[in-house]
Amino acid sequence: MGSDIRTSVDAYYGFVQSLTRVRLNTVKVTGVSTPTRPFKENEDWLGSGPDMVVVLGGGGMGDALDDDTERHCVHGLSWYVKTLGTALLRTGADLAAPLPDVLATALAETASAHHGRCDLKHPETPAATVVVVRQNQETVEYLILSNATLVVDDGSEEPIVLTDDRYARLNLEDYGDTEYGTPPFLDIARRRAARLTRMRNRPDGFPIAAADPQSAYRAVAGQLSRSQARRALLASDGATRLVSPFGQLTWLGLLNLADSHGPEEIITRTRKLEESDPTAKQWRRDRVQDDATVAFCRF
Repeated sequence: MGSDIRTSVDAYYGFVQSLTRVRLNTVKVTGVSTPTRPFKENEDWLGSGPDMVVVLGGGGMGDALDDDTERHCVHGLSWYVKTLGTALLRTGADLAAPLPDVLATALAETASAHHGRCDLKHPETPAATVVVVRQNQETVEYLILSNATLVVDDGSEEPIVLTDDRYARLNLEDYGDTEYGTPPFLDIARRRAARLTRMRNRPDGFPIAAADPQSAYRAVAGQLSRSQARRALLASDGATRLVSPFGQLTWLGLLNLADSHGPEEIITRTRKLEESDPTAKQWRRDRVQDDATVAFCRF
């Protein structure tokens, strides 16, 4: 897709890729998904269907290594997240199917969509983080895989924050004081990327949505009663930077900002802070800017 994704809308089961509002029965959803900069392909994905919202984040390796990463796939990350997201909406329409089964089926369908042209056993085959919310008659189901986040307002003083912390527990090598883009920085970035590749979908590593459908059964999954879920925010890791690493908002503050000013304000403020730190010196990170996707739901 060749333009800033905020300006484009695609309709598929109410599929949303720009700032817009759709009805999911009694759920009102507002969402925005943006690439790192205009005219760059977005490797995140946002979609909604009857009673269901999906946010995917492409598993990239960081600015410094993107050109060095060979995924042995002719399609690329953007194609992958679009194909997986569409399959998730379709399979998730069966409300009797548990969300791990829904994701497993979607992963198998997406693997088949490669039509044998790609090496799906390669450790760097396209992969994505996943966060899904689906409303049933009595419950709100959720599923999170890898470092995506779900924030739910249940009426308590602090919201429920759900994520998959196995990625964070990898204890990747820190960049320390190395200057962004210098040879020492790149050496650390390569070691971090190599460790992430080794630990993908290993029992002692972290699960991520790639080619193996079995990863779906390692997701963080559960449900809340309909009375518990008042508001919810689904976000890729690029859209939670105002909380971490920037430390500008709490989780409740992020949820309230999406509610009061819309998800696009989260992205706007995030971009301003990213641009204020163009060498990632104040806030150490692999990507100066990242694809960012937020969906806000009011039940």
